[in-house]
Amino acid sequence: MRTSKYVLYTLKEIPKNIDTISHQLMLKAGLIRQVNTGLYIWLPNGLKVLQNIKKIIRYEMNLAGAIEICFPILQPATLWKKSNRFSQYGKELVQLHDRHNNQFILSPTYEEIATEFVKKEILSYKKLPIVLYQIQTKFRDEVRPRFGIIRSREFIMKDAYSFHKNSNSLKKVYQRMYATYEKIFNKMHIKFHAVQAECGIIGGSFSHEFQALSKFGEDKIILHKQHNCIKNMTLLSKNYIIKNFFYKKNIYIKHMYQKNIHELNKIFYLMKKKCIKMYIIKNPDDQKNKFIGYIIRGDHTINIKKIIKKNIFNNKIKKIIFPDKLEIQKIIRKIKLQKTFLPIIIDTHILYLKKIIPITLINEIYYTRDFINQNITYIQVQDIIHHNKTIKKNYKIKNCIEIGHIFQIGVKYSKIFDLKILNKTKINKLVHMGCYGIGVSRLIAAIIEQNHDKYGIIWPDALAPFQVVIIPIFINKCKKIKTISEKLYYDFKTDIDVLLEDRHEQTGIIFSDINLIGIPNIIIINNNTIKYNTVEYQQRKNIKNKIIIHINQIKNFIINKIYNTQYNKY
Repeated sequence: MRTSKYVLYTLKEIPKNIDTISHQLMLKAGLIRQVNTGLYIWLPNGLKVLQNIKKIIRYEMNLAGAIEICFPILQPATLWKKSNRFSQYGKELVQLHDRHNNQFILSPTYEEIATEFVKKEILSYKKLPIVLYQIQTKFRDEVRPRFGIIRSREFIMKDAYSFHKNSNSLKKVYQRMYATYEKIFNKMHIKFHAVQAECGIIGGSFSHEFQALSKFGEDKIILHKQHNCIKNMTLLSKNYIIKNFFYKKNIYIKHMYQKNIHELNKIFYLMKKKCIKMYIIKNPDDQKNKFIGYIIRGDHTINIKKIIKKNIFNNKIKKIIFPDKLEIQKIIRKIKLQKTFLPIIIDTHILYLKKIIPITLINEIYYTRDFINQNITYIQVQDIIHHNKTIKKNYKIKNCIEIGHIFQIGVKYSKIFDLKILNKTKINKLVHMGCYGIGVSRLIAAIIEQNHDKYGIIWPDALAPFQVVIIPIFINKCKKIKTISEKLYYDFKTDIDVLLEDRHEQTGIIFSDINLIGIPNIIIINNNTIKYNTVEYQQRKNIKNKIIIHINQIKNFIINKIYNTQYNKY
């Protein structure tokens, strides 16, 4: 491709109110343009990177035995009402009606339609296991789209769904998909960690997230400084805290007058967001864990829907109950006498704070009455994470971007849609299901976050919009330079994507644009080199180092380098 014929729209200035490096560079390098909040046009450079990512995903998914399919973006709302996720997703669902007043949604995910399809088409256990995948657009009406394509309203994902006759088969394919994801991300040269995670609204009993380290990531993981021990922060707040940080010993109770959080702040001259408070939550249906402590930041109010959604009691509950004053006093008395312990769940907003000033003394708990309208009792407690020297010394918290998520869903959707298949003994059995997602468009942002410098993007060879760029200096003033440039351009064109820089622009502007775009291999042709039938070669990731290579050797040199880096030709 010639730059004079190509759609290459770069920006010199960083747009206002854009914080993430990836968002800035994608706009400056001409990968995307914003249409509306959370909606973007993919320009040719961005589209070429997307296509390269899709090639790698397709290659590995096909190699793993998955079969590509394509579900419609528009789905009947009846499927989602049947699974009860119509109400669970709520306002995130983009809803519309056709001319016959039938209700539809723009799909945020595809579990329902995949299950319905398999129910109608696969009638024998001999066809199982089967893995169906697609690379498709999704829509979610995000309350606050941000960070460019990291959290947008329209985005591209690879979805895969596996169907099995039993749980053992599901676990085997799950491990195969886990290994496939590792191969996919390694070929993209992205630094990532796989962490066990919550299943959330998708459902299931077991899942892993693949998290790419990034300064501007919305998620956080905790890394052990010495042993490569990784825990997802969302898990840390649920399981890790309960197992390791509930109060069993050395609990001393000290009563205070009934005061609200505002009055306490005045007393201690503290900002609300630096205080922490704990609600005692009651589940009458669970005799084993009837009470749980839920700690949140002092300036936050408790979100009942979030607690129910997070399933902190490890069973299905529809209503949260708060104990009365007498029950609170009994709980505290039992803790003091070490006759019981209270599992503690800490909201991750507390863990993100760099510094917390507790309004309690070490190991002391004060209880008072909450300031919101409901008469909910809460307890002020010390921050056990930030005041625990062992944790502070051995662990570090890192921001990251979720780039993939795999689930062992089990029979959740099979029960809803009555997906059963006759086994060998002619008995109808529920089909087990797995789900495997990769954020295709989000991957681009994660890769840029990890691969850039002050000049622009540094693409790995396998992902770059062009793998080679030829920059002839004064191409329109020197006939020999033009001839050599054209010859090299046509030589490369037969094997790899090459860009010939033939614009009538100043040399400084040309190099600035090429470095911004991030093409990994750069060939420079000028008067000093053509005298000896040589060219200058430099790699984008190390643009200060240039080597001189003979014209007849440059093509083989670059092609061998590219294929050795990419591992495979896609």
